[in-house]
Amino acid sequence: MAVTVGARQAPAPAGGQSLPSGVTALAPSPPAGPPPDPAAVVRGTVLYETTLNCAACHGSTGRGGPNNSPDLTRSALAMQPDGGRGLVAFLRVGRPDKGMPPLSRPLSDQEAADLSAKLRSLGFAAVPAPAGRGAGAGRGAPLPAALGGQQLSVLVGDPKLGKRYFEGQFYKCSSCHSVRDGEPSQAASLAHIATKYPDAKALQNAMLINRSLNWSPRTNKDVTATVTYANGRTVKGYLTSVSDFKVVLRDEGGAETALPRNDGEPKVVLTDRLQYHLDLLPRYLDSEMHDLTAYLATLK
Repeated sequence: MAVTVGARQAPAPAGGQSLPSGVTALAPSPPAGPPPDPAAVVRGTVLYETTLNCAACHGSTGRGGPNNSPDLTRSALAMQPDGGRGLVAFLRVGRPDKGMPPLSRPLSDQEAADLSAKLRSLGFAAVPAPAGRGAGAGRGAPLPAALGGQQLSVLVGDPKLGKRYFEGQFYKCSSCHSVRDGEPSQAASLAHIATKYPDAKALQNAMLINRSLNWSPRTNKDVTATVTYANGRTVKGYLTSVSDFKVVLRDEGGAETALPRNDGEPKVVLTDRLQYHLDLLPRYLDSEMHDLTAYLATLK
């Protein structure tokens, strides 16, 4: 549920603060208005975690998840104390271009209010407890006293180690990605990547390619298909969809061609330009991800 549209009464970021990725209007922390009704939060949790499965992308805490899904606790729309009216209006249309489809069925007014209550409860829970307060503070799990009230950062790694990983023979990032202006780059150049992603969490999430819920090859040019007929004729294009009955390809301009299939013919071979990144996911250690993030954050 990539809540990315703006809302009324959305304050501008203070002091040059950048917006989290996917959020176009920053919510106050804690959210405006009174805390939500606990009974509504319970009902909304079922919607968020099960019925609509928002948590699959945005995480159980709403702070974002795979494929750089937005942090809902900082979205002015998600935190709006309007009983879910603005939220449900957005959910009717979604953002298909960002992997967020519209809902398959409309939400009732009660469901909209309950889902809004759940999201707002996550916004209240995301507020750090003041230093020295314990578990009874009512703001989620307490932080160590030394960290209370601070804005925590994911930049906890060693940039020197991250540079070693980036240039080393295990991850081989530098064999495809350049980091300097003007250098040839087989894949996307990462020069100034920290300027493109000033938020360190978004920068780190950008490395974690996800091909699960709501991802589709039709939204990008990552997957190409080579269709080979028995007579040797081949057709290539960007993959839109493939099944036992047909394969749909797109050309550079987006024009689609549907090719019928029968009993596995013609044969289809898929090539994912990000396969190397996908293969790395089970090999990353948390510490290595933090080190790589710390290094990439220096590339301004």
